[in-house]
Amino acid sequence: MEIEERASHGDGHAQLALALRHESEGRHEMARGWFARAAQTGQPDARRRLAENLMVQPPIRPREGAEMMLSAAMGGDAKASFICAAIAGQASNEPARWHQALDFLAQAKRQGSAEAALALALLAGSHPQEAPWDGVVRCMDAARDAALAASHIRFETPRIGTCEKFASPAECDWLTARAAMRLTDAELYDPASDGGFRNDALRNNRDAGFNMVQSDLVLVQLQARIAALMALDVQEMEPTMVLHYAPGQYFAPHCDGLDPSFAPQAREIARNGQRVATLLIYLNDDYQSGDTDFPELGWRFKGARGDALWFWNVDGAGSLDPRTRHAGLAPSGGEKWLLSQWIRRRAGPQQSAYAAQWTSR
Repeated sequence: MEIEERASHGDGHAQLALALRHESEGRHEMARGWFARAAQTGQPDARRRLAENLMVQPPIRPREGAEMMLSAAMGGDAKASFICAAIAGQASNEPARWHQALDFLAQAKRQGSAEAALALALLAGSHPQEAPWDGVVRCMDAARDAALAASHIRFETPRIGTCEKFASPAECDWLTARAAMRLTDAELYDPASDGGFRNDALRNNRDAGFNMVQSDLVLVQLQARIAALMALDVQEMEPTMVLHYAPGQYFAPHCDGLDPSFAPQAREIARNGQRVATLLIYLNDDYQSGDTDFPELGWRFKGARGDALWFWNVDGAGSLDPRTRHAGLAPSGGEKWLLSQWIRRRAGPQQSAYAAQWTSR
């Protein structure tokens, strides 16, 4: 075909177009090769597109992808700078991570990103939107400390708690708006496959996930708050999901933890760890009914906007706890929006440390 011929003869526009077509058709490795060739011609967007492919499409090469994203950002790509802000914010072992992340966000704003300007305004509040970022970082720390102080234990066993005003109204609106444009029919983990998903009558709501290139610094600093509350590392979090329920839509009773008695889920636990904890943030409250129901406990909860509900899916020994079976009940009116964050933990040498953390909270 004409586009293949032009791409083969070194046309950077055709190479990028061909890579995007392969990407849309699920041929990610072929797309990767053409993105790389387009990047060598200096085609705008090609380096960022290659970085995105490396970071989220198998075979994943995150370090190489992050380096390519940085190169694109330094080359003037505003979206790449926006993504670099999220990458820098996830470097939990780096003391200056928030300053570095905010520098990238300010760079994206200077490069023309309206999205970055909005995110920076949300995070900075009344503080100056330029370095030094000490006031902004102090506000992030204060939000974290307030969340820890507002957490209340509802059940000791299974371990369930709530936290009022965990997220601000501005953060709730930001997450809802970011998810609304990408909602798809929600799926379930398929126990008959290794890591696959399927549509199922158990749930009929919609959701939107946030992988590394779909994330942003607003979400990343909220994940850091979650990690502090749960005493778990942000690196152990699955990609965040935002859930949407229209009237009549539901998620029937289920456990978030993986069942090691099913061979595929046992293999998933061995690869990526048990899903030990869940945290939900209620992004709005202007809907009727739609509680989160724990049938084994005879308890339901419906948070106000910004409130969080958190629970451990396993007991202190790390075994799946069936008492945490829960349901997302259908709203009878209005739309329900929730953030859902699953947190993993590997077994083995870390198990004793996990047990200590579980019993200390």
